[in-house]
Amino acid sequence: MKNKSIIFLSFAILILPMLVGCGRRSGKISGTRLERSPEWGVVDTNEKPVIMDDSDESFATIPDVPYEPKVTFTGRESLEDMCSLASGENALGKANTKYLEGCYYTGDTSTPFLASFAERWNKAAFLRRFVNAEELFERENTNIGDSLTTDTVRGEFPMLKNEYQLAFRNSTCVTKAKKLVKMLTTIDYVPSECEKMANLFGELVNVPYDTPDYVTEADLEAIQKDFWDLYDKSQYIPDIAEIQKIRVNEDYGTEALENLRSSLQKRYVESTDFDERCILACEMACCGQENGIDYLGELIEAGQYSKYLLEVWVDWRLYAQQGVFGISTYSEIPDNLYDNARLLVAKEYARHIKDHPEDKLAKVLLLNLTYTETLHRVGGYYGNEALGASLFVKERYFLPEDVAKGSHSDDSEE
Repeated sequence: MKNKSIIFLSFAILILPMLVGCGRRSGKISGTRLERSPEWGVVDTNEKPVIMDDSDESFATIPDVPYEPKVTFTGRESLEDMCSLASGENALGKANTKYLEGCYYTGDTSTPFLASFAERWNKAAFLRRFVNAEELFERENTNIGDSLTTDTVRGEFPMLKNEYQLAFRNSTCVTKAKKLVKMLTTIDYVPSECEKMANLFGELVNVPYDTPDYVTEADLEAIQKDFWDLYDKSQYIPDIAEIQKIRVNEDYGTEALENLRSSLQKRYVESTDFDERCILACEMACCGQENGIDYLGELIEAGQYSKYLLEVWVDWRLYAQQGVFGISTYSEIPDNLYDNARLLVAKEYARHIKDHPEDKLAKVLLLNLTYTETLHRVGGYYGNEALGASLFVKERYFLPEDVAKGSHSDDSEE
């Protein structure tokens, strides 16, 4: 309900910009799935999705090494099985209900850090789930193909039996959340009613936490100042700057990018270092690796820690949405599935921080992971946020200023 001021909370001092969402093809380069768009198509925008021709031959001269990533629910095959649940009339949201469990943290809360993390994580999970459901409510009631009737299509919010208890430790939050869910499932789709729901959502967002923040303002300032030194990938991949410059500046399908992708795949298979594998998998995905989702999913499911897991999850969700579920405003956005994977990553950060409480970078990355928003359906009929987002991930995000395309330093050199 972004156009009605019901915007999911954003973490105001994100160290990294997080526009997440877009890819699918059977060849080496990841394209964009459009088949769930309405028959009248997606309205043109300034940012064009990159659509690849599956008939193009690969320019790679370096052969891939045979390898099957070890994945379960994060792999392409599993995602495509889920996608089949979202086909047909009135199917939006059906696949999402298959992953109701696994969004909330139910582990150890015996330390101040874990209690603080759990409270923030679980409240954010509920808010994301509500936004996903509300945007379906809005989409169902603004379908131009249904313009002959003004009857409201009621909102739905499938819930766990103990969801309020899982989501909130504060009784005020529980009261407001119950009222919010009731409003979604009973109100008419008229401006005055939607505005009341937006206001109540804002009230719920702003209820103070019972536990103190596990990241202080001083922590944020320190990490923001030294972020790229702390996040330095060259200690694991000495030639990372050269790799990133190629994938930022080369178009999909070029010989240079294809050879880079193939060489990265070989290095991934041969590597035994988890941090190195995380970096390589992200680079492979940005180069258009055919089954890049599986490589990223393997790392999410591995049960190991790396500071780069946030980036791995962001890339995985982006390419899963673009490549499997689609970029249309009518595409399924299985946020519960994405949050199941998000929680696996969060648990690794939390476990690491419990053992290394002095690691401020890990805390800030965990906070970024907690408050990275759901993929939104863009207002009007402009698709969802996965539309064109792969270009941003390929050329701008998680990149130092001297590498990212469109940065201030890049512009000044032209």
